[in-house]
Amino acid sequence: MATLHSERNWKIKIYPGDHSPPHFYVQTPDGESLVQIEGLVVLGKGAENKALKAALLWARTHIAELWQVWNEQNRRN
Repeated sequence: MATLHSERNWKIKIYPGDHSPPHFYVQTPDGESLVQIEGLVVLGKGAENKALKAALLWARTHIAELWQVWNEQNRRN
């Protein structure tokens, strides 16, 4: 598992060998949300809304890093 970024109450993580579509998780003490990298579409909500918004702002400026880590962690042979 790769933790790409961490703030006070949220983290962005990508898990190895994960399912498609390419995505990341926003984890908060209250729950976890699934976000598709392409278009930053929230596919599953569970994270606290304010933290999710902050994580999406971070993700917008780090799309290339998200793709790079996804591809490293989820190579398909």
